[in-house]
Amino acid sequence: MPHPEVRNRTSFAYESLLVSDEEAVPQFVSLVQGCYGISKEGRAVLLDEQPAPVIGGEWYGDPASSSMRLEPQIAFWKPGTDVVMLGYAHAPGGAASRMQVGIRVGPMQKLVNVIGPRRLLGSAAGFRITEPEPFESIPLRYEHAFGGWDRRAEDPGRHRCEGRNPVGVGFRDLSYDTDDEVILPNIESPDHPFRSYGETPPPTGFGFIAANWQPRLAYAGTFDVAWDRSRKPLLPADFDRRFYNSASAGLVAPGHLRGDESVIVVGAAPEGRVTFNLPGEAAPVCLVEMRGRNLVELQTVMDTVIVDMEQRTLTLQWRAHFPVRNGMDDILAIEAVSGAAH
Repeated sequence: MPHPEVRNRTSFAYESLLVSDEEAVPQFVSLVQGCYGISKEGRAVLLDEQPAPVIGGEWYGDPASSSMRLEPQIAFWKPGTDVVMLGYAHAPGGAASRMQVGIRVGPMQKLVNVIGPRRLLGSAAGFRITEPEPFESIPLRYEHAFGGWDRRAEDPGRHRCEGRNPVGVGFRDLSYDTDDEVILPNIESPDHPFRSYGETPPPTGFGFIAANWQPRLAYAGTFDVAWDRSRKPLLPADFDRRFYNSASAGLVAPGHLRGDESVIVVGAAPEGRVTFNLPGEAAPVCLVEMRGRNLVELQTVMDTVIVDMEQRTLTLQWRAHFPVRNGMDDILAIEAVSGAAH
């Protein structure tokens, strides 16, 4: 069967997707993405060239050993809006050994401590943390937060990792002998700093959380013998749709943002503080013409906000879905229109 005709009447990029829900019911997804520049005057200005959504996701390196820059588009619906910030911590005045970086979007806010390179050193007298070295900038990535692997054992089967952040630093398995030197994380929660050998403070950051990291993985449900016998290949009966939210702790809205909220970013730009408002665009509407000439109207919701302070861009994603028995074969045409014009 031919692909549906797509008529995009918006100023944004558009993609149609087909994914399955927990019961393997095909879900047609309309994904609309708007990309804006963040001006020095504090405004979100729509870009002339609108990049297409990155459907397969993007990592900072090898997906097996690095954090995600952009999430894969596997969700047909998110219970709340994800807020993600990408970029670097920029030391005030060009150099610092400690600083704070934070973001606030509407009612949500998050603050982290960013600390220069330091180590935990052991001796007969005990452990001590070295003074942090000055830095100009540090990437706001989970590679610089608490986590990582302990691979000191010769037997690879005994290697252990921090399930909340396998790509970080500082994790040590206490079943091994103590290490004389441990590289410590640069990014920490102000409420849970690293203090001593073997501690496991919560990894913290502003980026996307991978689907196989905790606590997100726990929402995928229980893949046990009962699932293998009675549900496989469907998702477990205790699958929780909160799994589809992939923002870090504290940056998932309880519901969906309106899209006109104020934004404050501190410490992630050379000028220190950046403020602007989300542009207040009316959520796009998608009109789907079905075989049999039925017309389905889909009202999208804004479920992802990406503030990229390195590129000085703001990306908004609106999404809507409905079940289709025969997948894309059920659809003749799709028309995406501005919510304000509809």
